[in-house]
Amino acid sequence: MRKEIREKIMPYAETEYRDFSAALVPGAKPLLGVRLPKLRAIAKELAKGDWRREVDSAQGNYADIYFEEIMLRGMIIGYGTAKKDVTKEEGIRYLNDFVPMIADWSVCDSFCNSFTFANKYRDAVWESLQNYLYSNKEFEVRAALILLLSQYLKYDSANKKMVRNKNVTMTALEKSSKNTERSAAVKLQFPYIDKILSILNRPFTQGYYAQMAAAWLLAETFVCFPYEVHEMIANDCQMDNWTYNKAIQKIRESLNVDLETKKYIKKYKK
Repeated sequence: MRKEIREKIMPYAETEYRDFSAALVPGAKPLLGVRLPKLRAIAKELAKGDWRREVDSAQGNYADIYFEEIMLRGMIIGYGTAKKDVTKEEGIRYLNDFVPMIADWSVCDSFCNSFTFANKYRDAVWESLQNYLYSNKEFEVRAALILLLSQYLKYDSANKKMVRNKNVTMTALEKSSKNTERSAAVKLQFPYIDKILSILNRPFTQGYYAQMAAAWLLAETFVCFPYEVHEMIANDCQMDNWTYNKAIQKIRESLNVDLETKKYIKKYKK
């Protein structure tokens, strides 16, 4: 970030918050201790102006020294690329510029949740994510998976966001003509579901944070589309055992899955 931006965030640094956060975000750049709501407010303010100037300056004297600077950069890209004047090519360029900079889960997840540009050019962004989904780098894989979770999983073909199931029961998992017909309709309405499940149906060996993202995504997919995920895990799921079992654990911890279904899902643990 430019020196002026660094000086803008410095007054909001809190020593105690820095020390607390440092333990939660291993691998991050040095922390100042600025709280995320304040960074979001600053990012929104900067995004109103010449936001490209801020995020195009990633080298030399403008390199990001602190965790908060890289976090701010991701937020500005998220808010900036959401604007109507941003072209498909430009937004994808900013995505590809930023993902390799990600080195911790906090920056990763914050950026992915703010990158609503994907809602405007879903197919094009999907194609750009393929290299990251199959990368050997831990945080490239995590970034792509969290983008699937935040910007793809719950959106239908009309770009409308679905409401999560509040109570998943055994009825939703049963092999029946009703569920089979419903699943066929779901796959038409949500064209990325099969693609997401196909991506998840493989081993994840890139590291802990990639594995946790894959487990989280599968568990959340189960809450949204229980029949489809049950079909996957009941038919020789190819996930590595650690990631797979973590996903089963997360399903069983969900407040949206009833007790009977949690007990049943446990039998699939490897």
